[in-house]
Amino acid sequence: MNISILSYKRLIDNGIPDSPVTGEKGIVPAENTNNSYMFNKGVLTQDTFISSNSSPSFTSVNPAMADLRKYANDFRCAYTGLRMISFNAYKFLLKLASKPHKTDKGIINQVGKYHEVMDGVELEIFKFYKHKLNSNKNLTIKDVTEGQFPKSYNNLKIKYLKIINKLRSLTKEINNEKVQKRYNATLDGWEEDLLKGDYLSAINLNKYPQILQKMKYGTNSKSIKYLINETLQKLPSSTSDFDAFIVKSRDASKKQFINRLISPFIVTIEHVRAKRNGGHANSLSNCILVRSRENCGKSDTPLDVMLAKHPDRIKHIKEYYQHVIEKINNGGMKDYLWYPFEIKKTLETEARSKLLLDDSALKISKEDAYRSFTV
Repeated sequence: MNISILSYKRLIDNGIPDSPVTGEKGIVPAENTNNSYMFNKGVLTQDTFISSNSSPSFTSVNPAMADLRKYANDFRCAYTGLRMISFNAYKFLLKLASKPHKTDKGIINQVGKYHEVMDGVELEIFKFYKHKLNSNKNLTIKDVTEGQFPKSYNNLKIKYLKIINKLRSLTKEINNEKVQKRYNATLDGWEEDLLKGDYLSAINLNKYPQILQKMKYGTNSKSIKYLINETLQKLPSSTSDFDAFIVKSRDASKKQFINRLISPFIVTIEHVRAKRNGGHANSLSNCILVRSRENCGKSDTPLDVMLAKHPDRIKHIKEYYQHVIEKINNGGMKDYLWYPFEIKKTLETEARSKLLLDDSALKISKEDAYRSFTV
């Protein structure tokens, strides 16, 4: 990108115009210019133009986001410090799983190249399937799932029945008799589905739990509301429970199974300030790299709230930031030398004094970093 009339000072003082810190909308096509862009009026100056023969503006998600995502192998998840699976590796594994001539043992072994990235129930599942498939080369992923299903469903049924009984004891505290009867009937239907083996209905987290959430409105007791929430949160899910993973994968295709196994660990673009809270979706100055699981888990929670709940993440964000600095000091991210200054400003602003980042190790000056953006 080239700026025909330089405006370093405002760029350095205010940051890149589509920064979530400055709150502006970014770069827009310049009027009466050929293949050019200019900053929004009033942010820098009306005479600051960016000419670009190949690079789209910052309001386009594709180039900058794709470039940042390329560093999945260089950076670790900004929230957990764990390694991530690159998007290309993710696509390769799914493509492999869709090829009928590939053996299931071979596919699982390919997934095994990324086992160090995995944790939790997915790692447990991977080890289980790898052991079964390597023990008998004629088995398929479907065979292993079908073989384990009866035991896992029975285990899951016991877990669900305990939760239903707990919820049933809580309904006695509901003040409204009609509400109490309705939710007892809901619990009866849930229990009936479990006992008759209707696993699709019994473990459908969009069915009974969502209805039962409304139990909270039948009582004024804060303690009862808390117990209802706490009890429902203990429901087994395919990302937290071995048996739930098996049961929910019974009818999954090979490709769907592999996707469930590895999708929580792929690199994703995390918006530090959520789009719903006014953060810019296409601004690199609002973006860091995190695993899909952490991205989904944070949702639109403000960064300062998340850090208050997970103070250990402060350390990992600082490590991520130092990796960015190290990458730039070693000659990487040449088109985004300004990124550490912008993301530091965003992270510190959104953390509300809970986070201070050290950029003293950065070899490039702020002026030169922004000049790399403009020249």
